[in-house]
Amino acid sequence: MSDTTVQQKSINPYIVAIAVLLPSFLALAASSATNVSQPHIAGFYGATQYEANTVVTCYIISGGLMLPVTGYLVRLIGKKLLMYYSIWIFCLGCLLCILAPNLQALIGARIVQGIGSGCILPLCQAVLLEVFPLEQRGVAMSLFGVAAMFSPLAGPFMGGFLTDNYSWQWIFIINIPLCMLSFLLVKLFVPSDKPEKSKYNKKFDIVGYLSIVTAMACMQIILDKGEQFNWFDTPWVCWLGGICVFSFVFFYVWELEYKYPVIDIRVFKDRNFLFGTMISSFINVMLYSTLLLVPMFVQSLLGYSPSMSGLLMFPRAIVCFVGLLVVGEISKHVNQKLLTIIGLVIMSVSLLMLTQANTTSSMESIILPNLLLCVGVPTAFVPITAMSFMTLPATKNADAAALHALFKNLVTAFATAISATFIARVSQIHQNYLCADLVYHNPIFRIKLAALKTKFLIHYPAVMAAKKANGMLYKQMLQQARLSAFFDAFTVLAALCLIVIPLLTFLKIKKAKKEAQSKAS
Repeated sequence: MSDTTVQQKSINPYIVAIAVLLPSFLALAASSATNVSQPHIAGFYGATQYEANTVVTCYIISGGLMLPVTGYLVRLIGKKLLMYYSIWIFCLGCLLCILAPNLQALIGARIVQGIGSGCILPLCQAVLLEVFPLEQRGVAMSLFGVAAMFSPLAGPFMGGFLTDNYSWQWIFIINIPLCMLSFLLVKLFVPSDKPEKSKYNKKFDIVGYLSIVTAMACMQIILDKGEQFNWFDTPWVCWLGGICVFSFVFFYVWELEYKYPVIDIRVFKDRNFLFGTMISSFINVMLYSTLLLVPMFVQSLLGYSPSMSGLLMFPRAIVCFVGLLVVGEISKHVNQKLLTIIGLVIMSVSLLMLTQANTTSSMESIILPNLLLCVGVPTAFVPITAMSFMTLPATKNADAAALHALFKNLVTAFATAISATFIARVSQIHQNYLCADLVYHNPIFRIKLAALKTKFLIHYPAVMAAKKANGMLYKQMLQQARLSAFFDAFTVLAALCLIVIPLLTFLKIKKAKKEAQSKAS
């Protein structure tokens, strides 16, 4: 224990941060980078777009299944050794992706890659929480946010660039030398930790693990297939939903009572961790929901190409990156609760600004609220993440980081799936409402129809002009219905940003002196 402490003190925490952030960046970027290359992968293997989508989902699922066992593996072999193994498995997955002769082999390789990536992010967070003192937790979490938030934003840009200029395989080729570098940095700079030899560390909770895996698998299937099969109007979706809820409840009760839980869910008894995790999950929802909705908005209503919409989103990554670093320094001098409130308010304002857009909006009117959103996200994310772990003992960091990541992933996956469904369903509601006005006895409808018909009569006969006028008016109505649905979605997200603010009253700020005294004792 003393050797570890000496090593931690002798190594600059910023160097340790670089060592653990690089593999974290690779693990997260590997998910979003392949999103833009799906059509190329489908064409390469002669597969459908849906089959190619499995390349993304299987990586996410396999990575998610590793989160619950992160705490157990840390107790068994330690953080540093687990980071070693994770990087090597991830690197092996990249190599197999490059060599995959068919789509099935590529999917298998992505599963291997996902298994390697699953533990990396919570390990990164746990190591940063250890090497940085309490008064610099804000800086630590800002650095963690660079990986957690910047990587998914930068991934599509990198993936698109490599795919367009070289081939989709280069998304995986470039990872191999970076994995080698990651391994070297971890070996040299991450402090060694030898886990205590106890029965608890070696006992694996197979029941708890199977229950959470069952719940996550059912949830993923429902989210992937729900919209296609009209959600709970389909019996098997209802059955899966019931199994999912039961498995989650069983997992929670079992982990509370079992002597050797696979993940120590009792950390949720800590108020800071519970409410901090809830708030940070909502922040994740804002980030990832808009990452889905804004490109959908500009492509379907403004006519932007996929590449143009990707370029539109890239400034978010830059602003988010700079914001995370700046807020990390600011958090040392400003009250963390106040900083979180400011961030949530900025996010709410930016989302309301998006409701002022229309089908003739300029690119600047879309970029500005997105940039403002990525000012608000790090402003709220850094302090709330620091406060989440502030009152936990250091021995619980690995379990807490894994549970923190797991909870955020589940909430974010649910929210993003619901976002797409929300647009589809609310669009239909607005469409039905607007269709009621498309009747001939409506004078406004007759005036608009006559005006359009007059325009088409210049080039078409009367019957054809009437048909085209009706078609144009109906198209405008559909466009208006979809526009209103997006506005409703942005308004709901803006309201959620403000609704979670009262939860901050449950959090307390622990002073660094107290932690130093407890460590000394």
